[in-house]
Amino acid sequence: MHRRSLLAALATCGFATTMRTAGSAEPAKRVSIMVGLPLDHPIARTRLAELHQLLGERGWLDGRNLRVSARFWGTSAADLARAAAEIVRDRPDIIVVGSSTETAAVLAETRQIPVLFGTASDPVGSGFVRSLERPDGNATGFSNNDPVMSEKWVELLSEIAPGTQRIGVVFNPRTTPAAGATYLALLQAAIPAGAASFEVLHVTEPSTIDGVITGFAAKGAGGGLIFLPDSFTFRNAALCTAAAARVALPAVYPFDTFTLQGGLMSYAGAREETGELIASYIDLILRGANVAELPVQFSRSFELVINEKAAVALGLILPASLRIRAQRILS
Repeated sequence: MHRRSLLAALATCGFATTMRTAGSAEPAKRVSIMVGLPLDHPIARTRLAELHQLLGERGWLDGRNLRVSARFWGTSAADLARAAAEIVRDRPDIIVVGSSTETAAVLAETRQIPVLFGTASDPVGSGFVRSLERPDGNATGFSNNDPVMSEKWVELLSEIAPGTQRIGVVFNPRTTPAAGATYLALLQAAIPAGAASFEVLHVTEPSTIDGVITGFAAKGAGGGLIFLPDSFTFRNAALCTAAAARVALPAVYPFDTFTLQGGLMSYAGAREETGELIASYIDLILRGANVAELPVQFSRSFELVINEKAAVALGLILPASLRIRAQRILS
């Protein structure tokens, strides 16, 4: 059975009807959400509002039969570890996290409380689940950046900047899934022999981003960048795109957050599926489903976003093939 048929199958076989109703008189269920952005950030506000709406549609009303709490965990590894420990100590019914970094921090504190992740890009390689079909632990969720997308990032970079001869892969090994190992192996395999050289560019502090990218650009012409899915670069998207623009390097990013802040191009799984899935899984688990049996799900559709203004600044002409395939072109 296709993983996405599970939700429909549970409903049709009577699974949901045999469990407690959301409107029962039992104590309110508690959902804790760990957020990687300040709670007043537009992205955080939008996604939290969306989740509340989707849960309400399923009969879970915050303040009545549900208690939802959200917290921004901070900016350092110590902040993250402290937030994860405090959330687990509070013993909610479900913990919802975003990135692989947050997932790892929470799973280091509990292997009992159900954990739902929204963008863990390499859940098997990171050790969060035994397999995608059957997690066999206390974590499952959604990913919109399957490592096999590495080949697509190389293809897109070569298509928009055909003169690319050197590819710098930018990420923080502390916050990238499996320290980037899965992505790096697939990226290396995706580059035809003799087509381009390949260099790993580690960035571990905001202050190092500009210097690392500038150093790569200074090694010669024909450079281009690929950014791996990484909560660190996501939070510092503006610094990343500004650094790439300043030294005129074309770059492919894993989230549209970067293109919205001046980056050239992003390619990732469609974001709109994530909220629906997380709400569905929260609903199922609160009604009695076993998280260990809920498969990890990946995007069914993908979104190519191109920032035409950035392309013009780099002296690049968008080929018709990219214009046709792009879901959005920012001008």
